[in-house]
Amino acid sequence: MLAGIDVGNHTTEIVLARVTDGSVTPLAHGQAPTRGRKGSQDSLHGAAALLHRIEVDADIAADELVLSALRPVDTSTAPLPPATSPRAPVRSLRRPDASTPAGAGYGVGRHVPLAALADDATDGPIVVTVDATTDFEDAARAITDAVGRGRRVVGVVVAQDDAVLIRNRIPVDVPVVDEADVDVPAGALIAVEVVEEGRSYRAMADPIALSAALGVEHGAIHDVAEFCRELADASAIAVTLRTEPPPQPAVDDDYVDCLVDGEVVRYTPAQAHAVLRLAPPGCVTHIRLRAVPTAEHGIAVSDAFFTDLATIDDGAWLRRGVADARGTVVAMLAADEVSDAAVTVAELTGRPARTLATEPEAAAWGARTTPGLPPDSVVCDIGGGTIDLVGRGGTVVAAGAGETITVAVARVLGIPRALAEQVKRTPAIRVEGPHVAHEEDGRRVFLDSPAASEAIGRLCTRGSAGLVPFSNRLAAEEWRSLRLAIKRQTIAANIARCLRAFDTPPTALVLAGGGAMDDELLRAVAEALRSVPIAVGRADVDGVHGPRYAVASGLVHLYASHAGLSPGSRPSRSRTARRGP
Repeated sequence: MLAGIDVGNHTTEIVLARVTDGSVTPLAHGQAPTRGRKGSQDSLHGAAALLHRIEVDADIAADELVLSALRPVDTSTAPLPPATSPRAPVRSLRRPDASTPAGAGYGVGRHVPLAALADDATDGPIVVTVDATTDFEDAARAITDAVGRGRRVVGVVVAQDDAVLIRNRIPVDVPVVDEADVDVPAGALIAVEVVEEGRSYRAMADPIALSAALGVEHGAIHDVAEFCRELADASAIAVTLRTEPPPQPAVDDDYVDCLVDGEVVRYTPAQAHAVLRLAPPGCVTHIRLRAVPTAEHGIAVSDAFFTDLATIDDGAWLRRGVADARGTVVAMLAADEVSDAAVTVAELTGRPARTLATEPEAAAWGARTTPGLPPDSVVCDIGGGTIDLVGRGGTVVAAGAGETITVAVARVLGIPRALAEQVKRTPAIRVEGPHVAHEEDGRRVFLDSPAASEAIGRLCTRGSAGLVPFSNRLAAEEWRSLRLAIKRQTIAANIARCLRAFDTPPTALVLAGGGAMDDELLRAVAEALRSVPIAVGRADVDGVHGPRYAVASGLVHLYASHAGLSPGSRPSRSRTARRGP
């Protein structure tokens, strides 16, 4: 009698089975929320309690316990600056929090500092910069004089928030971008643009147009395109060529260390965002983020995944103020395994316990018991903390899974994580009156029983005890759009990143784990991979469990496959612990 124990970042799952001559007969199974951090004493006590409950309910007892190697993932939000691309040959001059540009239109010209405007003899269009010490009236007067002398001023870039004051005092209608970095070499090309109110056309957010304007070589256009994603919703743009590498973080600043071409490169968290989302998992080695308790003093990691919450509006097009899309969801996979988990479980249960395999290996064994699975499928186990992909091309373990969605939902809605875990999974309704509600698909329906007063006028999820309100700002259709956007930008984007590590796309991607129970997530992943193409489906572990219990069942099947071998012939990762000396 064997128990396969999967202690996850969010859920602990156990399968009890009889192993006879290498064959497996599942007998009982169960799950419970993981207590505390994965691998902690609390989590292992919770696993022992769950095992006891399953054994009592099924009236059977396990002779031996098998576990996978435990590696915790910490998922949290951090107030990081908006993402920037460190590889782009251009850089933005405007500060992310700037909000008061003036004028309208766009232009490209040679840079002329205001102090040199009177003596400069540059032909053609110019962009004038105004430093932080110059009064707006003096700046407007100097620009007006230059225009009177025939100078072609096509834009103004200002260090302070004086754009409106300067624009109202000069005789030309040009874009004036304020709250910007004006430390630009004289004569350098600067592209400026201010979007006219009521319009969405942005000429300089086009990578081809921007590259042509600033003379960027064609070989760098993909990096420029990635940079232009940062400009997609900008009300004002001021961009110039990058003349030196991006600044590294100061000694006391937060940082992310990444392996680039075999060398460790230190990035700011904003710079690392673009690197981590585009590179296959495994390039990050160390992180320090003061806003995250486990990384406050630095932590060694084997992977990390950042999700800038501002990107979720890419598909949601939210009304202003209905959701808090500030901050970044950070998921970090610890580099070190929890080494004494089997020893602790053996002491708690009085049964021999063995660390038999890694979680990805066990999940692959479990998921491949799915009936009708194509032989070259890649197994994708979506847990609370990690996404594990296993195929013929190798194994990829990436931070950022179910808890990333939970944390993002909790942040944007301003609700507790426990409630976010519930509302992220299912459609919601907006209660319009005691008897009438509005569904996400636009239907108006009658409620089975009168709604409570606190639910009226609010968006609610259907809980076991009735309607649970969670927002008074969002319409039902808006929440659906936002929820799908969160799933696309978190797990779907992460899986697409992981598949870059495989040389050949598989025929099918089979999703296992609790995340695979979500129909919307299945759809989001399929849409993200539509151009590859890959068929995306769910596992059905042992033909009875559905996508759950892949790791727990896989541990049992892996044990059974080696049951006839001598101890010296068993897998090298196997470690056995027994109670007592």
